[in-house]
Amino acid sequence: MRRSPATSRAKARRLILLTGPNSGGKTRLLQAVGLAQLLAQTGFYVPAARARLTWRTGLFVSAYEETSVDQEEGRLGTELVRIRRVFERIGPDQLVIVDELCSGTNPSEAEALIRLVLELLDRFRPQAYITTHFLEFARGLSERPPISRISFLQALLDQRQKPTYQFGPGVASTSLAAQTAARLGVTREDLEAIIAQRLGNGS
Repeated sequence: MRRSPATSRAKARRLILLTGPNSGGKTRLLQAVGLAQLLAQTGFYVPAARARLTWRTGLFVSAYEETSVDQEEGRLGTELVRIRRVFERIGPDQLVIVDELCSGTNPSEAEALIRLVLELLDRFRPQAYITTHFLEFARGLSERPPISRISFLQALLDQRQKPTYQFGPGVASTSLAAQTAARLGVTREDLEAIIAQRLGNGS
């Protein structure tokens, strides 16, 4: 059954909340979406076996930036300035990409800000991809959606709880923080071994 143009346009205008483990591919997916959109709209091939994209008159990206000594705001403030600029410039049917929305403050206050941004951003009917590590909050949104157009994607894991770098419907159940810490050598045993070595050497 073929989708009508109206249905296709509706599917192309959704707010998608992405969850998943650290190093599971969320940020890379956002980068791939943005790059594919830019390549397609400038006449270049898209790095995909098949792609169907909607023309956008604007692309807005809010991602983590390295701090500098001359910036006036902290991490959260800098992000909120970017979010405000999106609202000042965005129009209907545009593409919005936000990595780790409001992650620079405590969860309870961040959740209120995220809900506010989602509800008001929806009025522009954009296509939006937004990542978050607030899994319980995301699960609550999936059970009681604040807006009708919101969808949820999670980074998929294999049977060994390893990232597959693929995505499917739903909300992730873990960020795999402990596994990431173990992989990078930041467990109690690892750090105590470093301390013993350094103190033993007289450092």
